[in-house]
Amino acid sequence: MNAKPLGTGFVILAVAMSAISCSSGNSSADDNCVRATDSELDALFTKWNDALVSGDASKVAALYRSDAVLLPTLSVPIADTPEEITAYFANLIKTNATSRMVESFKYSECNLAYNVGRWVINSNGQDVEARVSWVYRYENGNWLIANHHSSVNPQS
Repeated sequence: MNAKPLGTGFVILAVAMSAISCSSGNSSADDNCVRATDSELDALFTKWNDALVSGDASKVAALYRSDAVLLPTLSVPIADTPEEITAYFANLIKTNATSRMVESFKYSECNLAYNVGRWVINSNGQDVEARVSWVYRYENGNWLIANHHSSVNPQS
């Protein structure tokens, strides 16, 4: 008798159905891709700066993913928890900090966007020129900061 186990037929059927659904056009990775425009990235910076100027550190921290990493301009420790990010901005806000972008290069791909360049942070009335990188991830309808790195410009 040449009988095959019943499970083999189901596996073959499942594989065939999977192949058909992937090639049918019903589902595509690009359907879930969002790309940020340059103006959207400019608006994200403005939103971040407005949150900073508001004086509410929790508003700034809310713009970051829960697993974000912040390498701040004016502090040595890396902030990689929501509590550490909030604490950093609570201290920065005490200096009446504001910022402005001087030069920026933007790029976006599927659910990921970058805004890198040079900016100036004014803290305690003094301008600090720095380089900055923002990495955003798009999730649940929002662009959130995944990585933010800023370092004081080197002396030439």
